[in-house]
Amino acid sequence: MDETRLEQLEQEVERLKARLDQLEQRSAAVPEPASSVTRPKVRPAFVKKGRSTAVQPKRTRDEWEQLLATVWLPRIGAIFAAIGAIFLFSYASLAGWISPAVRVGSGLVIGLLVMALGEFQYEKKRRELGIGLVATGTIVSLSALFAGMALYAFYPPLLAFFLELIVLAVAYGLMLWMRSSALLILVSITGFLLPFLQLSDEPDVFLFLVYEVVLFTVLFVAVVRLKAVKAYPFSAGMLFLALLFSCITVSVEVRPVLDEVSLVCAALIAYLGTAYVGRRLALSKNYPSWLAGLFVLISLYVVEWSFVYGLSLVFAVVAYVVANGTKDAWQNGVGHLALVFTIHQLPVAADSLSDQFRSILYALVLIGLWFVKRQQVPYQRWIGIAVYLLFILKTLADYEVDPWNGRSYAVMVFGLALATAGLVYLLVRTHQEHEWTKYWKIVLTCAAAGVFITYTLIVMELPFYANLDQTDRSTTLSVAYILLAFVLVAIGRIRTSAAWRLSGLLLLSVSALKLLLFDLSFLSLIQKAFVFIGFGIVAFIISRTYFKKRPS
Repeated sequence: MDETRLEQLEQEVERLKARLDQLEQRSAAVPEPASSVTRPKVRPAFVKKGRSTAVQPKRTRDEWEQLLATVWLPRIGAIFAAIGAIFLFSYASLAGWISPAVRVGSGLVIGLLVMALGEFQYEKKRRELGIGLVATGTIVSLSALFAGMALYAFYPPLLAFFLELIVLAVAYGLMLWMRSSALLILVSITGFLLPFLQLSDEPDVFLFLVYEVVLFTVLFVAVVRLKAVKAYPFSAGMLFLALLFSCITVSVEVRPVLDEVSLVCAALIAYLGTAYVGRRLALSKNYPSWLAGLFVLISLYVVEWSFVYGLSLVFAVVAYVVANGTKDAWQNGVGHLALVFTIHQLPVAADSLSDQFRSILYALVLIGLWFVKRQQVPYQRWIGIAVYLLFILKTLADYEVDPWNGRSYAVMVFGLALATAGLVYLLVRTHQEHEWTKYWKIVLTCAAAGVFITYTLIVMELPFYANLDQTDRSTTLSVAYILLAFVLVAIGRIRTSAAWRLSGLLLLSVSALKLLLFDLSFLSLIQKAFVFIGFGIVAFIISRTYFKKRPS
């Protein structure tokens, strides 16, 4: 029967082959009719095809229900189950159901069993449920270890430290195996909160920071291996929370030198680690690394060592090296901030002549921001202008006008004059560049305010100014403003620059308002005559130059 069926199939195949050969011969004999449709022109190679934006389909109600039940519900359940287990242990301890040793041991065993159950669920293709169970087991196990040390004193903090690292190592291995960013976030939370509770009565900052450095080194390695870009900022935030806790502890209490050293070293390791992670993840803006650099400076400020300025200068060099290695130009900003912090931490007496030399160093940093090409930050000119405005405010806050204190602020004013001259020179050289085009008026306003304040302080630092009374001081300032306005207009005429001329005219208008609203009320007759006639002469001279230059 089978042989007969096989012979029939072979005959059918032969007939089909013959039929196919006949069809091919007929198609070859009939010529293909010419098409009346013209072929499209070949597009040139340089024409780029526009990318069509892919519209993601909206989730249906069933998909939202599935997402809530299979993804978020296990995560929420993990947190609530862990909290419930902690409450159960607390109630059991108060009711006296089980002995302390049984409580701690059973908690640890139950936590590890729940972690194993999570692994089993993950193997059964229940990914989110397995991750939630592993997170629950991790929290329960670490809570039991915390209770054994803090509540019952079964073992010292150092042993609790190593036992917690073992549990976290197991969680880390499962995290890499499951490739779960959610588990990474949960482990980050427990890594900070449990040592914080464990060491809250008498903080052991050294042990706490060693634990944090080891834990987050492992977590950052996991971030790189899992490419967990979204989990990275959260883990870094937990590390910064630990550093903040340590900074507060060191600042409000008298701590051993070991705690201070461990704080500075932990902050520096956090900075280098976040910079490395940002490079491996190819992040365009590595915010955690920049914030870690700020924590390094905060830790140096907290420890109050006499040689902090030297360490901050070394850290500035480290930041510049990191910027070159990671190709992250914003890391140069961390170095610039470290330089400013170095100047601020110089060991000089307040309100002394040496303290005024800080202004010259600040001015040199500002000039470097404007003119030094290496180690630049994006928008560095604008950052320099913002720092310049802060520098002006600081100088005004430090400046005292009391004529009887016998103190000169000439060095500080010289530093401000140096920075102002640098800004004016920058605008003269680069006023035609595209960077200033959109906000040129704002730049000129900042420069004009800086020149006006600097010029006023220079006049007030003249040798004879301190010996004048209030009326003569006002007269001196009015005359100085009129002369400066004349000089600015003259420079504008020589350089054929409208900015200089308009600045002079604006200053002349301010001088006129000062004469009418302020000087007119209390100057003597001879002073009024002298100042007002001088103003009129300068105004006529400036106007004469405009008449001379106008088209015939």
